[in-house]
Amino acid sequence: MHGRKRVKPTAEVEKLRKEKEASKIKEYNGIVAACLEKKNKCEFDNEAFILTTKILSQNPDFYTIWNFRRSILLNEISEDCSEEEKQQKFSSELLFLQEVFRHNPKSYWIFNHRQWCLDTMPNPDWKSELDLVSKMLDMDARNFHGWNYRRYVISKLSCIDSNALNLSKTEFDFTTAKINQNFSNYSAWHQRSKLLPKLVEDEQLGDQGKKPLIDQEIRHISILGAYYDSQNYQIILAFDDEIGMLTPFQVAYKNDTSQLNIVEGHWRSVSGSSDVDRMHGFVWIFTLNIESSFNELFVTVKPEWIVPSNSEVKLVSNIQMHCQLPEQNKDTLILMPPQTVAENTTILSTASRFREDILPMTMQERINLLKREIATVKELQEIEPESKWCLQTLLILLRELKYISELNTEESKNIDEEVITICDQLINIDKIRTKRFEDLRSRAIFETATNNLIQVSPNAQQEIIFRDNRLFMSEKSQLPTFTLTNRNLTIIPTPSILLHIRILDLSYNKLTSTIFLSNLIHLQEADFRDNCISSINGVNNLRFLRVLNVQSNLIESWEAVRNGFVKWQGGECKVYVSGNSFINESDGKKLKWEKEMDKIEFCY
Repeated sequence: MHGRKRVKPTAEVEKLRKEKEASKIKEYNGIVAACLEKKNKCEFDNEAFILTTKILSQNPDFYTIWNFRRSILLNEISEDCSEEEKQQKFSSELLFLQEVFRHNPKSYWIFNHRQWCLDTMPNPDWKSELDLVSKMLDMDARNFHGWNYRRYVISKLSCIDSNALNLSKTEFDFTTAKINQNFSNYSAWHQRSKLLPKLVEDEQLGDQGKKPLIDQEIRHISILGAYYDSQNYQIILAFDDEIGMLTPFQVAYKNDTSQLNIVEGHWRSVSGSSDVDRMHGFVWIFTLNIESSFNELFVTVKPEWIVPSNSEVKLVSNIQMHCQLPEQNKDTLILMPPQTVAENTTILSTASRFREDILPMTMQERINLLKREIATVKELQEIEPESKWCLQTLLILLRELKYISELNTEESKNIDEEVITICDQLINIDKIRTKRFEDLRSRAIFETATNNLIQVSPNAQQEIIFRDNRLFMSEKSQLPTFTLTNRNLTIIPTPSILLHIRILDLSYNKLTSTIFLSNLIHLQEADFRDNCISSINGVNNLRFLRVLNVQSNLIESWEAVRNGFVKWQGGECKVYVSGNSFINESDGKKLKWEKEMDKIEFCY
């Protein structure tokens, strides 16, 4: 019992315990020897059957004895044995197995023998069997042997039940109930993944029919913000995921009869320099083919027009954004209104990454469920503070809680700090997955640091913040700056959040790439001193970049510098490169590169 002080047994008590154990072992070995002797002599009598019962009641994993027991049962069922007698014999065997289950509910061989009995008996009761396994999973919802056996029972029921669709739906609801009880029930999630294709097949769903079902199971992509650049006649969209564009997003204006008319132009991602690179990215730009003469614009994005970076996220609704165009040379936000503004078009709310209809429970119930799970895992952590499985589960649960809860800045920061601490522990414990935990740690640090760059706008949507209209004016008295130094960052997970940053300081970290800079189209100064960068990428399209500091990194050749400035579109730019091994290359080679890039001034 918990809370009771353990008392060490006396020598006499310990001696009596060992003598009792020795007696039991001797008795057990004698029964096993007698049973195996009968097996070798092919004696399939009742005495042999009783011996197997005694052995298997103590050791249900003795598969040789299970095989012998089946031979005895088959021998007892002669050809002149009636169907009723066979049914009674196997029914008794099923009752014996239920008793054995009480002591060992996770024995593979018990489940194996039970399947054999049901497959061999004349009239198995599959509905009663489903009730039995349901009770078993009520006792231990994570018993994967029980889940595997449940799939076997369901497969048998589907052969005799004419309403297979209703059976699949009932089973899908069962997995929902188990997930509601325990969000970390991976066996229930696995069963759910098996049922989804079955539901689609049974209901003969087409593409449109599958969409609502699949939408309920996955995470959302959000548009962080959109604005119109009147000077360059461009619309800029920032997503919180790196998406691919299958079909160009629709840009339209209203004519005199309020009909929407398509605006001619082209979309491109700001990522990379090649056509292939520009097929995916966080930030997308639409350039109008002609100078704008419109008073307002409408931008539409549909789920089927994009491809997310992985299968876990998806845009679940059509989005239509409205922009009332300002006077020339003034930029403006493109509004995402909270209500439907066009037929069959709904607005994506980004305040939460999960929808309440994924599981039939309220958001608060789901939050309470996660909090209970976190408390349970923390209790386990007190017992095994360095268990990587415990720490990884806690990491997942904390991040889920953060994303679905409406937390204030302080609460969100506390969760991020806890995630960072757990990642630090896992980096030291699990050396094989160090890079993974370093990236998760970096994500938490970045999200905490960028909280002040995101706001919930009046229409209850999260958007990149526009703290000062002067950001969009040509004359600026103050430049937006973002600093995150000396934090061992390995990645910048959502660079689109930094879309409007002019001065960026990420020095003294562990970043290995600058490719994310392609999303920071307004960037003027960037400091990457003392990182782990081996080549310069993502800067050739940064028209406003004037200073780039890559001192004391891992750049080994002038080629690795030059490639970053191929087709340079900016003006004069100073690049600080001292502390990298390539500066010791021949002066002739250095002069060659400097001559080719006459707008780039290298500073040593």
